[in-house]
Amino acid sequence: MRNVLKGRMDLSLGRIARRSGAAVVAALLLSSCGWQGIANVPLPGGPGTGADKMTLYVQMPDTLALNVNSRVRVADVFVGSVRAIELKNWVATLTLDVQPGLKLPTNTIALIGQTSLLGSQHVELDAPMNPSGQYLKSGDTIAIRDSPDCRPAGTPDENASATYPCTSSFPTTERTLASIATILTGGGIQNLETIQTEVANILTGRGDQIREFLGRLDTFTAELNNQREDITRAIDSTNRLLAIVAQRNDTLDRVLTEFPPLIKHFADTRDLFADAVVALGRVSKAADDALSQANPDIHTNLQNLQRPLTQLGKASPYLLGALKVIGTAPFSIENVPKAIRGDYINVSLNVDLTLSAVDNGFLSGTGVSGMLRALEQSWGRDPATMIPDVRFTPNPHDAPNGPLVERGE
Repeated sequence: MRNVLKGRMDLSLGRIARRSGAAVVAALLLSSCGWQGIANVPLPGGPGTGADKMTLYVQMPDTLALNVNSRVRVADVFVGSVRAIELKNWVATLTLDVQPGLKLPTNTIALIGQTSLLGSQHVELDAPMNPSGQYLKSGDTIAIRDSPDCRPAGTPDENASATYPCTSSFPTTERTLASIATILTGGGIQNLETIQTEVANILTGRGDQIREFLGRLDTFTAELNNQREDITRAIDSTNRLLAIVAQRNDTLDRVLTEFPPLIKHFADTRDLFADAVVALGRVSKAADDALSQANPDIHTNLQNLQRPLTQLGKASPYLLGALKVIGTAPFSIENVPKAIRGDYINVSLNVDLTLSAVDNGFLSGTGVSGMLRALEQSWGRDPATMIPDVRFTPNPHDAPNGPLVERGE
């Protein structure tokens, strides 16, 4: 009985030794063939493992702790696995095997996310805000790029023109904890009390001034709002000016090229400019000396000139009419073409040669004034039909109710 048990024990130990040796040999063979660990061995079954699988390539700026066989998700649904992580043209490239018939737009966003707090990660494929009309095919690549087409869903419309990365990662647990630690330890939390104290010192006792400042700020904002059209117009005008200047770049370049020699010429002739300024100062001093001596006479002449200029200003309404006659008397310049026709003058004269008229016109103010008027009356002329005698005509300056002629100053 003992011999039987001893034989069986020897047989079991032999089998264990043979199996251990085979395992060691297999391990050596696998290591020589590029063995990278049990985690890199493809797992059978699951989405993306069939013959009709769809293969996609994703370029990532950082693969973090992602491993081969990590899951690929679409809307948190397991649709495939990561089959390889390679470096192609110095860019980390993921090979994803996903289930066939998966509808993914060409501008799909690829993100590396953390599945659990223990560090497991996966690849999330999300549709952007505005999916393209075309879909990814097997063999296509989601490249590293920044584009407005990769705007994530839920982004505000005011950020529609911004660019977004098409491949990136979610914040990891390590980064989140590191950020929290930075805020709590070296993020300036200890300075909040100092800031609060200083703000309180600024506001204490200055309530009226702050209210006045806020009122003025409100007024300024309202005025600025009322002038927004003017500001917009000024900006548009500046834009047009800059556009015109941009069209004349060659001219500006020529000006800037030729301007330095001009500056050099001014620098070389600065002594001449200085001499000219000194000479101008001497001329100014001489003119001041001459005019200062004649200043009283010039002042008197200007005062005397005011009177004729004032009267000329009052006569300005009649000046144009007088200028029409001054060169073509007794005809107006407008009527010269009507009066002179060829070699004759078309004119009608009414000449009063009565003795009373001649007496008023030629003898007034002389010692024989009124002699011809008396002679005409002696011949039987009725005085009532004669023109008035200027000797007995009232002086307009002495007429009742004030002078009839405006007197000069």
